[in-house]
Amino acid sequence: MIGPSHFSAFFERKLLTVGFLAFLCSGVAVAQAVSSDHCEVMTLDVSGKKLNEIKELPGKSLGKFETVRAEEELTTRVFRLPKTHLFVIASVWYTDESMASEKGADSISLELIISRRRQRDMINALHFSDSEMPLNGFDVGRVTTLAKTKHKTIFVIMECRVPSTK
Repeated sequence: MIGPSHFSAFFERKLLTVGFLAFLCSGVAVAQAVSSDHCEVMTLDVSGKKLNEIKELPGKSLGKFETVRAEEELTTRVFRLPKTHLFVIASVWYTDESMASEKGADSISLELIISRRRQRDMINALHFSDSEMPLNGFDVGRVTTLAKTKHKTIFVIMECRVPSTK
């Protein structure tokens, strides 16, 4: 026969289960508070310029995009390098396994590939650059590569930052 003590134990288990689920959901909500970063890919034509002249050159934006900030999530965008037959493949990747940082193992990797094809293929790329940094405390990161064509030397820059909360 089921008595009052059985009902009490049943409700205690339910209450603990609901409380535990609420705790898990609140952690997910906090972890997803920053769910994307803002990235921009820019070029800087440095053909024939001296080092002191480069600082004053205006950059040209190829485009902007939002990432998806989640474990093992890759966001890739492809842009045509103006006046060439080349493509810029910009990728942002989040992982929780590769950084040996005091801030934790979570990291963000920024990649730039210059290629004749639109595919993300770093092995067969003309140029490849990668920058990885800890995700904990991340506010801005940048990766740069140099693309050389027959007539031009072009810096390609990708900068990603956490959206402003202001």
